[in-house]
Amino acid sequence: MLAGDAGHSPVARLHDAVDGAHAAPAQGPQPGRRVQVGHQVVEVALETFARQGFEDTRLENIAHDSGMSKRMIHYHFGDKRGLYIRALRLAISQLRPEPQALELDSTVPVDGVRKVVEAIFRQMAAHPNAIRLLLLENLFGQADMANSNPLADQSSVLLQMDKLLMMGQDAGAFRPGISALDVYTIISSMCVFRIAYPAAFKNLYHINLKDEENNVGMQRLVVDAVLAFLTSNMRNSGGMSYLTVETSNDFNGHDGNGSGNIYNELDDATSFIE
Repeated sequence: MLAGDAGHSPVARLHDAVDGAHAAPAQGPQPGRRVQVGHQVVEVALETFARQGFEDTRLENIAHDSGMSKRMIHYHFGDKRGLYIRALRLAISQLRPEPQALELDSTVPVDGVRKVVEAIFRQMAAHPNAIRLLLLENLFGQADMANSNPLADQSSVLLQMDKLLMMGQDAGAFRPGISALDVYTIISSMCVFRIAYPAAFKNLYHINLKDEENNVGMQRLVVDAVLAFLTSNMRNSGGMSYLTVETSNDFNGHDGNGSGNIYNELDDATSFIE
């Protein structure tokens, strides 16, 4: 033990360091640094959870890779599950195209749909870890997303697609009975396929879904599949959509006492990194 450390245990020195970190925001540019570290923690968490899964992920490793102490992670996120939920929210946001990518530069519905489908595909292709994390959540349900309040607002993408579908249907270019969710289901299914099945596809069919040539081919395949679906002469769904949206809000969290309420609490606790 060094002379200057006399009377201080390692735990005490750690507490002193954390107390100093609490005082840091008052020193000029520190608040910006805190926001930067906060974003970095969630980004590291997303990559770690996507690679190792929830059970095998250790907060010590996230703390080491992100530069935020484990104690401060607990302070801002509560526990590993709280950080995991914040990583899920980031994953969803990473898969949503920026508004400018969805802006229309043509009044032709087919051109507009092509642009939106390509924007969604490129966004999903650029964030494979986000897809992996959501796949793991759907398999193992650590956040119980199926029975909780929505983690994000996806309306911007769907509203733009709905606008295009209405324009195309009014012009007689698209058949009726197709919703924005129908189209989004086709796009996301094929994008997720690239991440969920590459090893088996390469083994069985000798196609590397990860190489650039096949990435371009998959984008063309998604665009053509959507446009063929919209413009074909096949019988329509008989309604407004092929899919049925649940109308009941009777699941945990909507009464404020269930698991869904943790997302609102998490928003308050992590506002420093929004």
